Amino acid sequence: MLTTTGVFLFTCVDVFIKLLSPSFQVGQVLIVFGLGTAAMFWAMALLSGQSVFDRRYIHKATLFRCISETIGGLALVFALSNSALSVVTAIMQTSPLVLTVMAVIFLKERIGPPRIIAIFIGFLGVLIVIRPTLEGVDIFAVSALIGVIGLAGRDFSARILPNDISVIGLSFFGSLSVALAGILLMVFSEGWVLPDITQMMYCVGMIIAGGLGLWCMSLSIRLADVSAVSPFRYARIIFGMITGVVIFNENIDSLTILGSAIIVGAGLYTWSRERRFT
Repeated sequence: MLTTTGVFLFTCVDVFIKLLSPSFQVGQVLIVFGLGTAAMFWAMALLSGQSVFDRRYIHKATLFRCISETIGGLALVFALSNSALSVVTAIMQTSPLVLTVMAVIFLKERIGPPRIIAIFIGFLGVLIVIRPTLEGVDIFAVSALIGVIGLAGRDFSARILPNDISVIGLSFFGSLSVALAGILLMVFSEGWVLPDITQMMYCVGMIIAGGLGLWCMSLSIRLADVSAVSPFRYARIIFGMITGVVIFNENIDSLTILGSAIIVGAGLYTWSRERRFT
């Protein structure tokens, strides 16, 4: 339930980003999202009697979270601002495969040849969605893939978090790192846009959905094995494609559907193998 709720809320964040992108610079979106969610997590920490300013957060998990969230947030906002929501959503379904690779690299989990092949097939599905040609590749689709890697690292940080460190505090510092990336971007871009009432509502919706979504996903990964919650992440492709068609009038072609099916099929096969041997 936490994972499904989290991916739905992340889809809401994607929608708000696309609604804001015609007016807001990428850096401004990151600043609003980062500072807004950081304020949410700070308030949650205060209400639960926790302190986010504690030496315990000087840990590799915090650093890993901040770097991953900065890269993922920057790349994903850039992709959503310039590409179709359905395409970005399809590419983001590789997140469970990336999490499996991270578990192998960082946690020394063992996987056999069938799962290795499934991972390669899953990324073949990504190539079908991206559709590289002799003229080049869609830089925005590649940016979405980079965003997936970054956000998978954000989720993975909860797995290497010591028990005495709060997920809320970890998310607080990750959000601050996103805001810092936005500030640096705004230094090299044009001025700040003062939002109107509608844009303010989009900003508030983005912050609330993003904060609650991050909390749901971090807590779900901390409470259960990655292999247990991974299949529920694929609900995002349903949420994303429905909203893309209904809200943004996107046309989903056959290659996007084929690539998405391959990605999801590879991810579910990897999940079934992990469950069988754990």
